[in-house]
Amino acid sequence: MRRDFTRFLTPGSFGWLIAQDLRLSLRRLQGMFGALKPRTASLILLTALIAFHGLAWPVAHWLGADGDQRLFYPSLAAGVLFVLFWLVSQSLTGATRALYTRGDLDLLLASPLPPTHILGARAIAIAAEAMGAVAILVLPIANMNVLVNGWRWLAIYPALLAGGLFATAIGIALALGLIRLFGPRRTRVVSQVVATCVGAAFVLSLQVLNLFPDSTRENIIAAIQRSEPGLFNRHGLLWLPVRAAAGDLQALIFWFLLAAGVFALTCLIMGRAFTTSAVQSAGLGAARAKPRAIRFRAQRGRILRHKEWRQIARDPWLLSQLLLQVIYTLPVAFIIWRSLGTQNAAAVSVAPAIVVIASQLSASLAWITISSEDAPEFIASAPVTRGEIEWRKLEAVALPLGLFLALPLVGLAFVSPTAALWAVVFAVCAASSTALLNLWHPMPGRRTMVMRRHSQSKLIGMMEHLLSLLWAVAMVLTVLGSVFAFLPIGLALAVLWFNRPARSAA
Repeated sequence: MRRDFTRFLTPGSFGWLIAQDLRLSLRRLQGMFGALKPRTASLILLTALIAFHGLAWPVAHWLGADGDQRLFYPSLAAGVLFVLFWLVSQSLTGATRALYTRGDLDLLLASPLPPTHILGARAIAIAAEAMGAVAILVLPIANMNVLVNGWRWLAIYPALLAGGLFATAIGIALALGLIRLFGPRRTRVVSQVVATCVGAAFVLSLQVLNLFPDSTRENIIAAIQRSEPGLFNRHGLLWLPVRAAAGDLQALIFWFLLAAGVFALTCLIMGRAFTTSAVQSAGLGAARAKPRAIRFRAQRGRILRHKEWRQIARDPWLLSQLLLQVIYTLPVAFIIWRSLGTQNAAAVSVAPAIVVIASQLSASLAWITISSEDAPEFIASAPVTRGEIEWRKLEAVALPLGLFLALPLVGLAFVSPTAALWAVVFAVCAASSTALLNLWHPMPGRRTMVMRRHSQSKLIGMMEHLLSLLWAVAMVLTVLGSVFAFLPIGLALAVLWFNRPARSAA
C-alpha cells in the first residue's frame, strides 16, 4: 500500500499544503526520467552522485593546503555567485510555472485558504526544486572538503538552504514584477528569456576572474586579501554569503536569518498579488486572434513551409527555449576566446560554438516539425507524398536556423573571414546531420517537450551530441590546417551511416 504522509496532517493546514506541493514537485522529478522505473532512476541519480564526488576530490585538495591560499576567497566568491545566479534562474522558472500551470491551483484559489498560505507552500516547493538542482553539484564538493579540509565545510549545507530561500524570494518578486510590467500574456515568454539570461550569467560567474587582464586580476586578488573598503571588503555585507560558506559561524547565522526573513516577508506581502496574477493568467486561453483574410496559394511546397513557420512563430515560449540553447553556448565560447589570447582564438572558440548551436537548433527544429506535428491525420490525407512533406519540413528548418546564426556569423566574418567561411560549411553539415537523424528516427511528442525530447530515446540524444562534437572538432582541426580533420568528419559520416533507416522502412 502506498504511504501517504499527508494523512497525519489536517487538510487545508499550512503543513498539509507544503506536503502536497512537495509531492507534486517529486512527480515532476520522476517525469524527467520518462518511462524509466523508479529503481532505474534512483540508480542513475546514485551513479551521478558517485561521479560528482569523484570529480570533487581534486577540487577539495586545490581549496586546501595544496592550492594557492590567495585564491581561496576569490574562488569561493565566484562559486557563491555561480550558485546564487543558478538558484535565481531556477526560482524564476518555478515561480512562472506556479502562476501559469493550473493543476489544483483553481481549487485552492476558490477555497477560503489565506493567500499567504497558498504562496508560502508553493514558494517552499519552488525553493526545494531549485536547491535540488544545485545540490547535486555543490554538496559533493562540500562532502569531499569535509574529508580533506575539516568539518567547517559542513557550513555549505545551511548556507545553500539560506541561498535557496533568498533566491526564491527574488524569483517570486521578479515573476510578479514582470506580470505588472508586461501583463500576464507576455510575461510567460519574458520570464523565460530573463531566466535564460540569468542562467547564462552563472556560467560566466565561474570564470569572472579569468575574464580580466592579468594585471587587473592580480590587483583584485590583492584588494580582497587586504579587505579594502568597498566592493572587495571581505567583512562587508556583500560578502556575507561567502563568509557563511567558508564556515564563519556568525556570518552563517546572520545569512540564514536574513534569507529566512526576506523569504517570509515576500510570502506575507505578495500573497494577494500572487493570487491576483494567477487568476489573470487563467483566462489567457479564451483570447482569440483578430480574424483576417487568408490568401490561398496553389504552390504546395510554399504552403507547407509557411505552415511550419507560422506554427513556430505562434509559440513564443518555444522560441525562448530555442534561444536558451544559444545563450548557454555563447558564454563558453567567450571564455575560451578570452583564455586563448591568440590570433586563432576566433576560429578555435567562436566558430565551433556556432557549429554546435547550428547542430542543436537544427535537431530541435526538426523534431518540432517532424515529430510534434499537430495535425498528422490532416497531413496524411493531403494529396502529397510523404517524401515531399518531409523534404518541405526540412526546408522550413533552414530559415529560422539561418536567422539565429546570421548575427554571430557576420560578427565572426569581421574578425576572421576564413573562420566564418569554414563555420558556414561545417554548420550546414552539422545541421543537416542532426536534422536527418530526427527525420530517420522520429520521436512523437508535444511541442512543450522540446527540451525533454530525449527522454523517449537516450540513444538518439547521445547520437545528436556526438555529431555536434565531431563536427565542432573537425571545424577546429580544419582551420588549424591539421590533416587529422578527416578523422572526425569520417566518424560523423559513419555515425549517420549506421543510423540510417532500414531499406524496407524507407
